[in-house]
Amino acid sequence: MSSRLVTYNPLRGLLYREAVRRGAARLPYAPFTVYLDPANACNLRCTFCPQSDWHGGRRGRMAWGTFEHVLPQVAALKPDWLFLFCFGEPLLQDRLGEMVRAAGDAGLRVRIHTNGLLMTGEVAEQLVEAGLAECRFSFDTADRALYERMRNGADFDEATEGIRTLVAARDRLGRPRPEVVLQELVPYEPGASPENTQAYRDLFRGLDVRLRAKFMHSFAGQGRETEFAGQQAEGRSYCSQLYRRIVVNFDGKVHACCLDPFGHNVVGDLLRGDTLAEAWNSPAMQDLRDRTNRGDVSGLAPCDGCEMLARPAHRGSPAKALLARLAWACLAG
Repeated sequence: MSSRLVTYNPLRGLLYREAVRRGAARLPYAPFTVYLDPANACNLRCTFCPQSDWHGGRRGRMAWGTFEHVLPQVAALKPDWLFLFCFGEPLLQDRLGEMVRAAGDAGLRVRIHTNGLLMTGEVAEQLVEAGLAECRFSFDTADRALYERMRNGADFDEATEGIRTLVAARDRLGRPRPEVVLQELVPYEPGASPENTQAYRDLFRGLDVRLRAKFMHSFAGQGRETEFAGQQAEGRSYCSQLYRRIVVNFDGKVHACCLDPFGHNVVGDLLRGDTLAEAWNSPAMQDLRDRTNRGDVSGLAPCDGCEMLARPAHRGSPAKALLARLAWACLAG
């Protein structure tokens, strides 16, 4: 297999499909998404998030020098998205607007995910002018009491005001971006697709935003919101995270998964000579793919508590399966 990673999206998609079918540990394509965490600290202590019980792990903001060192490596992989967030609240990074602009200048499409409580008018204008492609707000429910219980430290009205502040700044500046997406969490239902509740639609009616519903989960067993998350143990599946995404923490350490804030599975360190491309297929990353494919996750945190390994996987069409096998034979065989 060539050491050069495929970055052309149609081929990357086919190779991903075949890699999953084969249970491949070494991948011939680059990740679809790279997380670059500008700040792994947070201003809230949500019941479903490991931030509420940090176990003394390191918190911090990404230094500008680290960002400048990592950004060209991300750009070389040509991901679909650069996610400027992961384990914390990105608006705690005071140079976030500069990071968005620099990433855009490097040819990357940037998304952030925020609770919205720090979205002032000044911050909103900086993000719009920097060219942010998408901003997702973690506004979990239209139920005020449930929202404030789960998002410990949050104020329902302040959060909705943060959403409206960004929309207003975008419209005032006459920009088409960022697309503003509001994410509602709903209890998991086997065999169903998540749908926004009517109350959620009503709350944001008339606002130029896109609504999205997502099934709640327990953050790989590390959260405490088990009642709302619901029972999700149905069977066994591959780990899509390990086949599609990779995470660079604020300190340059590469985490295998966005559900691993404590760094149980660090697969590289970009400030100690590793590269992001190397980390993607490092021995540690290949071992994780192999173990999760075999279901050998006993004692392997956080995989041993992860619902993503139990949710049914979508297999797609037979025609695409044939194309995927041909692509693999030509490029990875």
